Amino acid sequence: MAKISKDRKRELIREKLALILAKESQDPRFEGVTLADLKLSPDGSQATVFFSAFFAKGSPEEIERALNKSAGFFQSKLGQTIKTRNTPRLHFVYHRGFDHEDRIEEMLKAAQGPKPDVATDPEEPAE
Repeated sequence: MAKISKDRKRELIREKLALILAKESQDPRFEGVTLADLKLSPDGSQATVFFSAFFAKGSPEEIERALNKSAGFFQSKLGQTIKTRNTPRLHFVYHRGFDHEDRIEEMLKAAQGPKPDVATDPEEPAE
């Protein structure tokens, strides 16, 4: 493989891993799992994969354990598709950013209070 930038390699690994997760994984707990980000170590030997689980079956912690147990499978499949000298060791971590955003949105809505209903008086004629 020609020499490519670290950012391009990181994005390529994330894309290929997402395809493997979607098409080749047989575990039903991985349905609804989305790869949010990937961080490569400076030497490219380790990769931390951040995932989110919107419609997944199971708790995020359970899915994280299952993904880390299956990391060897994903690494093997990744090594077959990216054709680099070394395939990084994978470590999966649940990305809590989306949960954090939802919680902030709920807090903002609660702080604003209930919206007043704009109901018209039944005796007033509609314009």
